[in-house]
Amino acid sequence: MNRRLALLLFLPCLITVSCRTSKPSVSAKAPTSARLVDEGFLTCFAPGTSLSGQLVWCEVSAVVLNGQQALFANDKDVPAGLSPVFSKPVAALSDSTQSPAYLTEGAFIATRKYEDFAQTPDQQLVLLTTAFDRVKSGSSDWDGYNTVLYWPKGHEHQPRVLAPSDTARTSIAYRQPIAQVLANDEFPGAMPYFKIEGLAATDKHLLFGIREEGQSYDNFKHRVKVISVSYKLEGTGTDRRLRLQNDWKLIADFNPASVEPSLPGPLALSSLEYDPARGRFWLLTSLEANGQVDAYLWTITQADLFANKPFTLIRDEMGKPLHFGHKAEDLTLLAPNRLLVVHDDDRVQTTVGGQTRQPNQAAYTVVEIR
Repeated sequence: MNRRLALLLFLPCLITVSCRTSKPSVSAKAPTSARLVDEGFLTCFAPGTSLSGQLVWCEVSAVVLNGQQALFANDKDVPAGLSPVFSKPVAALSDSTQSPAYLTEGAFIATRKYEDFAQTPDQQLVLLTTAFDRVKSGSSDWDGYNTVLYWPKGHEHQPRVLAPSDTARTSIAYRQPIAQVLANDEFPGAMPYFKIEGLAATDKHLLFGIREEGQSYDNFKHRVKVISVSYKLEGTGTDRRLRLQNDWKLIADFNPASVEPSLPGPLALSSLEYDPARGRFWLLTSLEANGQVDAYLWTITQADLFANKPFTLIRDEMGKPLHFGHKAEDLTLLAPNRLLVVHDDDRVQTTVGGQTRQPNQAAYTVVEIR
């Protein structure tokens, strides 16, 4: 067990975070620096796990804090009896002897290629989105790649599908409005292909982060774009329903090179997270090229994001851009000044300390904000 990580569970400030609303209450001063204080490997399933004769790799793409547990989502299919969505105590993330608890409800199994968790600022609802990057013309076979699930926090065994109809099994109905918002001079009317890797929620809006857009999955451009849509809640308690309005809008189109030309590229969005205590967002941008992976952390206020202003790059204590040496995919707040970042290094065998990642593992990092 990682002792430093375990101590986080008993910090009084962790309780404070769980009670935050959307009103900013940490410091109005923008965070500009951070340091990596802990890292390790999360074991997702047993070594040698295979599917259809192929070794299964743990490619964790999403994380959210759920009390003293952390919920994770793997963006790859897994064998029967397991699930791409699972939980593990925060205090035992690196404990390879403690198996995760798998969420095997039908909706979690039917939905495919998860990318990002989010939760409402009052922490009453948790959401989980897929990439929306696959659709098969004339068939519903790939509709499961176009789904947002949600549930009351603490009731993850009761996932619902975000859709105009309460009987829908996927969120495919929202694919067209997103494609229309992304339309441009090259693709008027609607964007043929796009990939979602970010999801965040304020008290009024859901925000979707776009990583890729273009003609197809093998002919696209890397992006850092954010789309907003307002929502309302109906019902009470565990029967609350999330309803989206018809006001989809592209609110941000950010080019990391315009702020920091020295960064490698192409960098693209890999996570978007709202921090209600600060009233600002955290953004992860990542790079994957020629077997190399890396990622950078950014921040922006809610007002500046909706005004399409540039993000601020987080730097280390020496003033250099903070980077991870991994393909960071999502983050969640452990405490007011600590973030847990999970990495989807694809099949790259990255290292942590003197250890090399194994196929059934995913790397994670704890970041302390200054």
